[in-house]
Amino acid sequence: MKYSISIILASVFISFIISTSAFADDNIANCEIVVQQPIDENPAGEDGDNKGAQIATFLPAGDFIFSVFDADPDKHLTEVDGKPIRAVMCTRNSVVPSEFDFKMIRTGIPLYLSPDFDAPKSPFLGISKTGNKTGDKYVYDYVGPDLSKDDLELLELRMKVLNNAKD
Repeated sequence: MKYSISIILASVFISFIISTSAFADDNIANCEIVVQQPIDENPAGEDGDNKGAQIATFLPAGDFIFSVFDADPDKHLTEVDGKPIRAVMCTRNSVVPSEFDFKMIRTGIPLYLSPDFDAPKSPFLGISKTGNKTGDKYVYDYVGPDLSKDDLELLELRMKVLNNAKD
């Protein structure tokens, strides 16, 4: 009987480690929103169009993400203190977006994924919504080492799901 309990406990421990690793890849605690604002509200030589120098502020994304998953998805946060949210950046082990990310991507605010945004050679993937004559479409830009065949297939599948689904 002791042997059976040991096997069960070992199995539970292994499954916990595996599921924790998978969960960590979707962790919203590793996400930030990017808010930009002009340094000077009335830049010299401009007629108030605020095309002068901008400063970016990186803030925790929790409130934005919770607003996306709220009961009314059309009422997600779009600004902070009157300044528009320009992007969502999430540090992840994999740059392939998860199904969890779909609602965030569908807000139209660009989503960026990287294992390390500060490392110059770290993989980096951005997904944004573009509009053309045939309608809106989600596209991605990737910079980094070649993705594995499995990751590339999964990325293509997820992009296909995004582009075929109704917002």
